[in-house]
Amino acid sequence: MIRLLLIASLLTGTLQGQEDRRVIEPEARRLLTEMVRAFRSLKSLDMQTTYTGDMGGFSKPLRARLVLRRPNRLLYEVWQNTPGIGRTTVKRYLCDGRSLYIYDEAQGYYTREKAPRDLSRMGLAGLGLEFAALSGTNPFERLETQVHTARLLGLDTVGDEAVDVVLLDSSTPDRTSEARLFISRSDRLLRRFAYESVVLKQPVKEPPQDPLNPDDPPEQELHIPPVRFHYDNAITANLRVPDSLFVWKTPPGALLYEPLTQMLDPNRYRHRPSYEIVGKDGKPVKALTYRDLVEMAKKQSKKRR
Repeated sequence: MIRLLLIASLLTGTLQGQEDRRVIEPEARRLLTEMVRAFRSLKSLDMQTTYTGDMGGFSKPLRARLVLRRPNRLLYEVWQNTPGIGRTTVKRYLCDGRSLYIYDEAQGYYTREKAPRDLSRMGLAGLGLEFAALSGTNPFERLETQVHTARLLGLDTVGDEAVDVVLLDSSTPDRTSEARLFISRSDRLLRRFAYESVVLKQPVKEPPQDPLNPDDPPEQELHIPPVRFHYDNAITANLRVPDSLFVWKTPPGALLYEPLTQMLDPNRYRHRPSYEIVGKDGKPVKALTYRDLVEMAKKQSKKRR
């Protein structure tokens, strides 16, 4: 899910054929390294994020919250307007130290698996730069192959926080692509991320040739809208986070989803059902194992005969 696929593409891509225009300032690299180290050193965190701008046709998150306590307590929630539903829905990641739950309200189901021992084993890279740094990964490790320009723009403010602004430019002849990272001067944590991308040369789509009208234009232009957005982080670091914040509560009507191989494993859920259905009050109203489902199917088949 997002933090954003655009961020991932910016920092995991490889630029080709632009070595002659590459400029990586040492001061910019130092600030990015200090930011990664600052996140990595945190023992606990409560970060609330708000999003602003235009995602250029992509589904834009509205807000998010990330709370964690090492080694493996985690709560991450992101809210967004979901097309076709007409309201805001949430996607939730929760790890209580024993199990990792991932819930998608738009899909109406959640998954459950054994909790990883620490953040580095969560496998939640899509949560963005901050979580990558928290879990021990350096998103800027291959900076020379990710961007052709990394430089310090100067001093700015985000709210009341003084920040240094680092520009990362990975533009190509066909498209601009610039990210600005607003890094706090007090604790070196990321307070704002801004991204802008504009297509300079729109791609061309070739429609199927119409044999009845061979003189029709062979090409037509597609329009890719610009992307301009930013998000702000309100951060409380190294706070005392109670266990109660990481208690899983099954959302009303949510269904536990598991692959068939897990459902058939007699040892995976020896003492609890594979599926749990709850009513609107959040209390379990019915529990079904895979065997229950098979028996119900057999009964339905007999009734039809």
